[in-house]
Amino acid sequence: MSFRDLLDECERDGIGSRFWTLFLGVAGRVARKYPPEVYNNSERWSEEAVRDLAQDVALRRLIDENQLEYVLSLATDEDSLSSLLSFQVRRMLSYRRATTVVDRLLFRILQLAEGPEFSVNGSGEARFITSADGGREPGGLRNSELHRGSLIIDSIPRLASRPSGERESKVYREKDLSELLRLLVDAFEGISLGDVRRILEMTLTAWLPTILHDHEEDHVDSSSPELELQRADMMITITGFVNDLSSAHRFVLLGKANGSSDEELAQQLGRSRPWLAERKREAMELVEERVISQVSSELHTEVTQVLLDELVELESQDE
Repeated sequence: MSFRDLLDECERDGIGSRFWTLFLGVAGRVARKYPPEVYNNSERWSEEAVRDLAQDVALRRLIDENQLEYVLSLATDEDSLSSLLSFQVRRMLSYRRATTVVDRLLFRILQLAEGPEFSVNGSGEARFITSADGGREPGGLRNSELHRGSLIIDSIPRLASRPSGERESKVYREKDLSELLRLLVDAFEGISLGDVRRILEMTLTAWLPTILHDHEEDHVDSSSPELELQRADMMITITGFVNDLSSAHRFVLLGKANGSSDEELAQQLGRSRPWLAERKREAMELVEERVISQVSSELHTEVTQVLLDELVELESQDE
């Protein structure tokens, strides 16, 4: 079966048998580079455990977050599809670790919130933290605000991460964690503990270690002069591209990356679904022509993430 046949199967069946076989292979190769005691509840990476991981990625990221459509739109052959799927598996594995790390951070944050600088009301993750001088009424943050919160705290220094350790490092020193909480409380005039969790998970999932072994699918020499030169050019390309995008195209790209359906995005813009689908097609073609095609295949996953980060930052500035 050719790659075109595989795409036709996905268009017809979503996740069909050929795609699932390919995806299981990718999930197994990636997972076995991660210590199971950390990323798989202390169980070895059996066939069943790999299948559970693959199902987790398929349901949460490929389907619920609409990443399947996104991945298929960027892939040009089976190798690039495998690389893009590897990224999705690594994100899920990092998320698994991030949730345990964040649990410990939230405990420390609550201790800090009990200090004289802050005020806490409510219970559970609905607890709302404001400055001691007061703040807004309790309420959750929008997705765009959560992304902005992640950008706000991204400059806070983090401790070195131990990829093979059974227990993650403290992540933040006490004074830095206190500064992190102050930044979020000040930026939003108060924040719920649940939103602090989501911002930390969003921030730390991208930071937590990826354990790579030499394998042609995953190997990228991040220190080679050629790639560093491409990275420098890539940043210039992305900055210009993002600034040139229409607001509709930016909205569509961010919406699809956040997992929103065409129908939801069309409703938010007060447009028809066919109109939205056409803007999505235009946006994808622009990304392929002006960004993806300008860098080597080793940087395709990286350039996609940088593009999304730039879109989020531009949106937060517009707000």
